[in-house]
Amino acid sequence: MDLIESVMLCMLLGLVGASAMAYHADNEPRDVRLLVGLTTLWGAGTAVALVA
Repeated sequence: MDLIESVMLCMLLGLVGASAMAYHADNEPRDVRLLVGLTTLWGAGTAVALVA
């Protein structure tokens, strides 16, 4: 695993944690959906980087 893949994986874990905290903190649903969408896109990019 290269450095960039490790950084992408750490960022993904941070985004997942932030999404979970935002959901449980009863933030605005629109903001939570935006964060979840960003997390999904980042996860897809991380998966592609790990496979390639």
